[in-house]
Amino acid sequence: MDRWRKAVARTLMLGAVLLGGCRVMPPSQPPVHSLGGVTIVSARCAEVRSCLLGRVVAAETSAPLARAAVFLVPEPHADSDDTPTQIVRMTDEQGVFTVADAPAGHYSVSVYKDARKITAAGLELGTPGTQMVPIRLAPPS
Repeated sequence: MDRWRKAVARTLMLGAVLLGGCRVMPPSQPPVHSLGGVTIVSARCAEVRSCLLGRVVAAETSAPLARAAVFLVPEPHADSDDTPTQIVRMTDEQGVFTVADAPAGHYSVSVYKDARKITAAGLELGTPGTQMVPIRLAPPS
């Protein structure tokens, strides 16, 4: 019965992440759980105004890519002389990364793992709530 309650709690927690609540578990809990082939991501965005939650997987197998490098670079503004500050994260063993309370603006995101890479522009950060971004890295061609 206890195992069933934990499974229900984890399912509810995932719903909170998807709805942007992110306040179900304290951040000291393990970040990722597997339950019957389903990966459940814990609340990593508790007590923050805005959060980007991403998961990087191999395009051909959907296997998580651990230790992939994620670079977020603010897109330049014509009216700003400031040098943009780059945000860098590494994915964990489940391919998950987070960015909490990034400065508001539009960013380009680049992800690298071995010879795999992808870059996309126009990601808006700094808005209230949690954004979930799935990233599929194709094998090198």
